[in-house]
Formats: sequence, structure tokens, C-alpha cells
Amino acid sequence: MTWLLLLALFGAIGSLIRFHVGGFVHSSVNKALASENEFPFGTLFVNVAGSFLLGFLAGVAVFRSLDPLVMTVLGTGLCGALTTFSTLAVDLQRFLRDRRHGHAAMNLILTLAAGLGAAWLGFALARP
Repeated sequence: MTWLLLLALFGAIGSLIRFHVGGFVHSSVNKALASENEFPFGTLFVNVAGSFLLGFLAGVAVFRSLDPLVMTVLGTGLCGALTTFSTLAVDLQRFLRDRRHGHAAMNLILTLAAGLGAAWLGFALARP
């Protein structure tokens, strides 16, 4: 039962980080770029940050040993709530609906490349 409460707590923390940090990054970067057609920089940022953290946790689990409870609470709870595939999907749909195919492609490619790169880097940094 304790692990469920920890999972819920860290899920709540991850979702709050996503909401506040993602929103801050989104508004700050679009404002700095004076973007009329807002790009979802906040979603990109939290997805890449979560990929890095989960990659690091996976590396720690492989190379150093990580308690399965810690991996569940931080990996599933924190990282699962921090990252958001559903928002990426809705953003892509919005770009396609608005015939902004370049934005859709750029968003998808940046998310995949940066997310995979961040996960790889996190995993590599955990190596002894």
C-alpha cells in the first residue's frame, strides 16, 4: 500500500512540474521569439527532460542497482506524469488541421530526436 501512495505522490509531483515548467518554457520561448504561430516548446522541453531522467534511472538500474520500488515511483510516477505523449499527439493534430505541415514535421522530428538523444545521454551518464 505504501508504494501506491508514493507512486501517486510522485505522479502528482511530475504533473505539477509539467504544468508549471512546461507552461513557463512555452510562454517564455514563444515570447522571446515573438512567435505568432506558437510552437509547443514547453511540451518538447518536459518530454526531453523526462526522457533524460528515465534514461538515467534505467542506466542506474542496469549499471549500479536500483531498488525496483524507486524505479517504479520515479520512473512510472514522476517521469510518467512529467512526460506527455497525448499533448504531443494533440499538438500534431492541431498543426495538421491548420495545414502547418512544416510545424508538425519539425515538432515530431525534434521530439523523437531530442527525446532519444536525451535518454541515451542519461543512460550513458549513469555508467560507472
